[in-house]
Amino acid sequence: MIKTLTGRRLPLHLNSIKISGFKSFAEEVELILEPGITTIVGPNGCGKSNVSDAIRWVLGEQSARALRCTNMRDLLFNGGANFSPSQKASVALTFTDISESLSIGSPEVEVRRQLTRDGESSYLINQTPCRLRDISELFMDTGVGVDAYSVMEQSKIDLILNVRPEERRFLFDEVAGITKYKVRKKTALQKLKDAEQNLVRINDIIQESQRETESLKAQAEQAEHYQSLKDQLQQLELGLAYRDYEKLATDYREAQNHLEAILNEASDANQLIQEAEERIENATFRRSELDTAITTAQEEIREVEGQLEKVERQIVIHKEKQLNIQQQKQRAEQRLESLNTEQINLQTRHRERTQEKKRVEASYKIEESRLTARQQHLQELTSRIDKTKESIQEAQHVLQETSTELSQRENKRLAIEHELTSTQSSLNDLQESSDALKTELKAAIDDRDEIQRGMLQLDAELLQIETQKKQVETTLNENQNALRKIEAEIRGLEENLGGSFSRYKSLEQLQSVYEGYYAGVRAIMQAKTHYPDQFGGICGVVAELIHTDAEFEVAIEIALGSSIQNVVTETAEDVVAGINFLKEHRAGRVKFLPLDMLRRRTFSDNALLDEPGVIGIAAELVDYDDRYETVVQQLLGNTLVLEEMDDAVALKRKFRLNARLVTLDGELFDTSGAITGGHANQKKSGLLSRASELDVLKTQISKLQQNVNQRDEKRKTYAATIAETEQIRKKLTAQLQDKQIEKASITKDIEQAAQNITRLETQLAEIETQNKQLQETVDLSREDQQTLDAEIAELTKKRTQTEGRIQRVSEQVDSDMRKREEVVTDCQERENFLTGQRQKLEGIAEVLENFDEQQLQIEKNIKEQQAIIDSDEQTKHDIAEQIEEAQRKFLRIEGDRAEAEARKDELTEERETLNEEIEAIQKEMRNTRKQFESQNRKQRQLEVKTTQLEMQLKSISTRILDKYQVSIDEIPKPAAQDEVSENEGQSPVHAILELDEIDLMDNIEKLKAELSAMGAVNLKAIEAHKEHKKRLDFLNSQREDVQQSMHSMHQAIQKINETSRDVFLKTFEKVKTNFQEVFTQLFGGGETELRLTDESNILESGIDIIARPPGKRPQSITQLSGGERSLVAIGLLFAVFKIKPSPFCVLDEVDAALDEANVLRFTNLIRAYSDNTQFVIITHNKRTMEISDVMYGVTMEQAGMSKIVTYKFAA
Repeated sequence: MIKTLTGRRLPLHLNSIKISGFKSFAEEVELILEPGITTIVGPNGCGKSNVSDAIRWVLGEQSARALRCTNMRDLLFNGGANFSPSQKASVALTFTDISESLSIGSPEVEVRRQLTRDGESSYLINQTPCRLRDISELFMDTGVGVDAYSVMEQSKIDLILNVRPEERRFLFDEVAGITKYKVRKKTALQKLKDAEQNLVRINDIIQESQRETESLKAQAEQAEHYQSLKDQLQQLELGLAYRDYEKLATDYREAQNHLEAILNEASDANQLIQEAEERIENATFRRSELDTAITTAQEEIREVEGQLEKVERQIVIHKEKQLNIQQQKQRAEQRLESLNTEQINLQTRHRERTQEKKRVEASYKIEESRLTARQQHLQELTSRIDKTKESIQEAQHVLQETSTELSQRENKRLAIEHELTSTQSSLNDLQESSDALKTELKAAIDDRDEIQRGMLQLDAELLQIETQKKQVETTLNENQNALRKIEAEIRGLEENLGGSFSRYKSLEQLQSVYEGYYAGVRAIMQAKTHYPDQFGGICGVVAELIHTDAEFEVAIEIALGSSIQNVVTETAEDVVAGINFLKEHRAGRVKFLPLDMLRRRTFSDNALLDEPGVIGIAAELVDYDDRYETVVQQLLGNTLVLEEMDDAVALKRKFRLNARLVTLDGELFDTSGAITGGHANQKKSGLLSRASELDVLKTQISKLQQNVNQRDEKRKTYAATIAETEQIRKKLTAQLQDKQIEKASITKDIEQAAQNITRLETQLAEIETQNKQLQETVDLSREDQQTLDAEIAELTKKRTQTEGRIQRVSEQVDSDMRKREEVVTDCQERENFLTGQRQKLEGIAEVLENFDEQQLQIEKNIKEQQAIIDSDEQTKHDIAEQIEEAQRKFLRIEGDRAEAEARKDELTEERETLNEEIEAIQKEMRNTRKQFESQNRKQRQLEVKTTQLEMQLKSISTRILDKYQVSIDEIPKPAAQDEVSENEGQSPVHAILELDEIDLMDNIEKLKAELSAMGAVNLKAIEAHKEHKKRLDFLNSQREDVQQSMHSMHQAIQKINETSRDVFLKTFEKVKTNFQEVFTQLFGGGETELRLTDESNILESGIDIIARPPGKRPQSITQLSGGERSLVAIGLLFAVFKIKPSPFCVLDEVDAALDEANVLRFTNLIRAYSDNTQFVIITHNKRTMEISDVMYGVTMEQAGMSKIVTYKFAA
């Protein structure tokens, strides 16, 4: 595990970098990083800095220009001579030795970023997709990150030196560890802003909710009074319904008792039938048993007959076996005779093979003695050859030593020649590099001029975009104001629409259930609705059949009086059907007007129509269908309508009238002279005006809905325009930000171009120095080459002499080798002959062994055949005994068959007797069944009656349940007489039952009239008022929560500021002290100082750097030379490292501007920190390369494609 100088454990270790499809890395490469110093080297343009870009990119760099490209797609490998463009770029960093403080839960973590050519980008932690924010939070305050100090390239060094003091804070914030506090503060400020906006919205909602709650309160009070009247009406109607229900229930119970008696009688008859059926069942079961027994006896007979046939077949089979055994015995005797003959022939062949074996053994011994003599001669030749070879080896050893020494001299000479060639090539390369640098220098100057021209163009574009953005924002504000206005209009219209619609639905509901009509009228009209076939002759109520203008409604309703609820029918027969229905259901009384029996009543004195104040005949002021003219004339034909009561009084005094008079205000002058008048509540009845109001409301709703739709279209148009304008504004804002980023990038490019020009001039001077050093090396190498030529000539002569002596001795060895080969061949031929003889002897022995085995097998077969003959004789005797036994068994089975046939005859006789008994029982059961069916017919008649009564009970129960959602069983039952005394009275419903039916009906009509007079009531207002009150309380609670939250966030921000200020000041003082130490180490003395530009605002203050190298006055870093500026920045970086080391540090050509002496100081500093921090250094400098533990070379074998070469130095 890596430790810092203070012994603090670092949070992680960078283990490897994997790059694929990124910039010039077409194929996947992996750089394994170990603790210590790793350098990445290679010529210009080979892709070294692409490694640094890859690390910045995977850590979350979002600026394409910061990665040295135009847009992010430029990061993908763009193809080469033999490679197509990559479809995906991927970079992964693997970290090990993860600290528990990072809360990863794993000792290893891989962070990966991917980008596809279609622009899709993704981040992953341990192969799990995540957000950039997750990666930023993972490395927060570790020194690792895009804006942290873990990756330092020359441009960031310049950034530290050149930016405004305020922009230099990022380095100090990171080391102080207050980045997380700034993120928390930013989050808290955003939450505070959101909370303030929420508070404004909540206050607006509370104000609106208070207004609505006050409005609903009055409606709720009216609804509660309305509900009280509805409850009283419900009690009255429930009492009336309960009275009818109890009468029907009494009839139902009587019918049930009669039905129960019939059911008992039927049950007795059914019991007799069941007993008879049980006796029949028992007899039938016994008959079934007899049938089974008879079948069993028949089966037994068939089985016995089958056994007889089986025994007969066994006798035949045994006789056939007896014949087969006799034939088998004859065959065995013939086989025994053949085996005796074969045994004699085998013995003769065995004697012949034994004699042949003896002859071969004698020949083998003679040839074996000759082979031994030749082998002794071979050993003598081999010994002489070995001695000669030893002398040759000694000469060859001398020759080898001479050749080795000669080879070393020649290799050394070749090395000198190669070094001369290489040095000359290096001289040529230096010349080419010099020419290239001059060309590059000229191009760099041209690039700088081009960038400066681009800056001027960019400033003009920025001004144009800002102007367009202001214009768009003005238009957006105008449209938003218009949208708010139209939305306010829509809310007003929707409120009016809701009120009208609620009133319309209320009136429509009243009309559909005939609310406000007499009970009898309501019952007969509902019957017409439910039974149209039965009551098709009912035309309707008078109030439904006529219509008039609003100004005549009061006069016509007063003139009609109760006749407005008369029911019109086609014929008198329809009236009879209606009255019978009302009687049957006790539903009340109705006055009917049959069209076939009415007489016309007309006004005859038309001269009166010209009198002052007379408007006209009432019948002529209403609209109706022609078929109802008789009805209208009957009711209104003899009624005049006048404007005022004075006109009516004058007309009545002037003429003797047989007609009724009615004024527009509702005063009624009867034909008898009686006058009815006073205050007329126009909503008391409202039956005639209800339909008119419904028509008016329907038209009003349609117009309001049309207005809402028109304004909603305008609202959508404004909303679409605002959305489109908002998109344009966002687009312009994005363009403005892009241009501003581009401007910052171009400014950075201008600075980099100036630095690049300085760097190129420095490199040209270095190349001239290297050229002189190489020329001196060439002269020394040529002197060494001449000395080696003389030594090579002497060694060549000595090698030639040794080779001649070796040649002569080798010829003698070759002669002896040829003789030895002849002897070896002769020995091999004799050995082959002996081998053949041994194989022949083995073959004869094997044949003799086979003969012995065959002899034994023949003797065994002879014994087996003799055994078969003896066995067949015994089997023949056994079969004869089996035939006798089968014949005795045949006789026994014959006796069993006779017994089974006798048993079957007895069972058949018993079954016939049982059949006669079953027939008698069935006759008795038929008589009982006729009696049972008669009782069933009576039962069905009673069931029909009880069903009808039950349906009538259900009808009353359903009507109560549908209308009041109360079950008839839920109505409290009347208390018994003794219970009444204990409880202080009866339930409201049963108290109502004591009223006279006429009084009960009058009370119902009065309540209905009062309810109708109240008009439309919003019954939902009670619940709505409770909900709004509850919501208002909740909103007030929310407002208190938001206010408390805002107070807590203010405290949290204050705490963050205090903590950040303390931590920053402590860290700043440490950095100042460390910076002075590192500065003195790098410059060999001098002084430096870090200053806050605004000490009154520590958290936002900039930081100035003042430096005084040895022998110079204190001055701002902008006045130092390029090398001094780089050393100052490097010193500041390592001053930070002493406080909070980064786990790893990537330095990209930060030594480019340093001379050799400063590079030496720089490398010494790297060595001092390398025990505690991983360093990855991208460099061209040889001095920096010398401190490497591992070196990676980046080459470009194919144009546009980078390749990695690894070299690890020995420890």
